[in-house]
Amino acid sequence: MIQIWGRNNSHNVQKVLWFCGEIGLEFKREDAGLEFGRVRDPDMLARNPNAVIPTIEDDGFVIWESNVILRHLARKYGGSDFYPESVEMRTEVERWMDWQQTTLLSPMTTIFWGRARAPDKFPKSEIDEAVQKAGRLWQIFSQRLEGRSWVAGEHLSLAEVSIGALAWRWFSLVSEKERAPNDNLEDWFKALCARPAYKEHVMAVPLK
Repeated sequence: MIQIWGRNNSHNVQKVLWFCGEIGLEFKREDAGLEFGRVRDPDMLARNPNAVIPTIEDDGFVIWESNVILRHLARKYGGSDFYPESVEMRTEVERWMDWQQTTLLSPMTTIFWGRARAPDKFPKSEIDEAVQKAGRLWQIFSQRLEGRSWVAGEHLSLAEVSIGALAWRWFSLVSEKERAPNDNLEDWFKALCARPAYKEHVMAVPLK
């Protein structure tokens, strides 16, 4: 059984919890981060000197960085459906995982903090700009979904797991009026919402 440190309303922690749910991997979780503290305690800094979440321990092996954790769990427990063995398809999965962290995350973070976690600290103009930028990025992602149900191959992959928690925030915090029509993205999102592990570890957690 793996140990996970991190609060369940962090999208990076949700990635890990959701994936564990998908593959039926048992875990124990301890709250850490923001109001729960812990990340700067000596024992936690010994595991993760960055003082961020999530951090996991798997049979004595400590790992941090959410997408690295996903790759590790997929290689060890998840099978090729989530992390394809084909070099081309694996590269496709990793491209979108990196895109989530390096490109999509920034405007989605502004939207989340500005509309859910700390709305009094963000001017409306900054939030509106982030909505416009994120909307353009979701359109780019939608182009990848043209003619296919999933990002890579015939199954949900780590690409979905890395992006899916942000998709919940997009559809929950940005009104239909603000979102451009996007059938590809909406169909993909509906497929995520039908998955029990996504419902439990993403949809059921309050946005705060």
